[in-house]
Amino acid sequence: MELIEAAESLFAKKGYEDTAVSEIVKKVKVGQGTFYHYFKSKEDILEAVAKKVVAPYVEEVRNIAKGNEDPATKVNSILNGILKANDSDLGIMKLMHQKGNHLLHQKVEKALEEGMSPLVTEVLSKGIAEGVFKTEYPDESFGFLIASTLYLSHNFSWDHESRERMRTALEEITSRVLGVTDYRFHLEI
Repeated sequence: MELIEAAESLFAKKGYEDTAVSEIVKKVKVGQGTFYHYFKSKEDILEAVAKKVVAPYVEEVRNIAKGNEDPATKVNSILNGILKANDSDLGIMKLMHQKGNHLLHQKVEKALEEGMSPLVTEVLSKGIAEGVFKTEYPDESFGFLIASTLYLSHNFSWDHESRERMRTALEEITSRVLGVTDYRFHLEI
């Protein structure tokens, strides 16, 4: 939809807070009534932009979940996909880490979680059934792993040695949280 693409472009250029609905409709050359026919507010179009931005990453997780790899390898690939997405130089993904874009950041992370959660639950359930994972709280555990992965990817100011230590710690934490004993996670940052 053109309104979503226009909003994405303007949010990437000016930021969410500094973009008015009037600018979005002007870019598409429609009236504000048309905007409000599809969206209740600027925050609603922000949610639509967030879903559009994360769609390729959710699709990547879907492909990983459907793949033939073992469940531990799938989890490793999913976590690396999250690191790759947050390390991206793409407009919105880069912009969401800038000051004043907390709401954008929140909406993108929520859209990622909502899109990935059912797929990850499937992978974790299969891993538990196969005895690869030993955890009583798979969904909650993976939620903490995602939060930890996002924390690692958001801290750009660390020096190389600090990032490596944090990466290694997260690999160990992943193994412990999921109860994996015969697989070595390898995260790429």
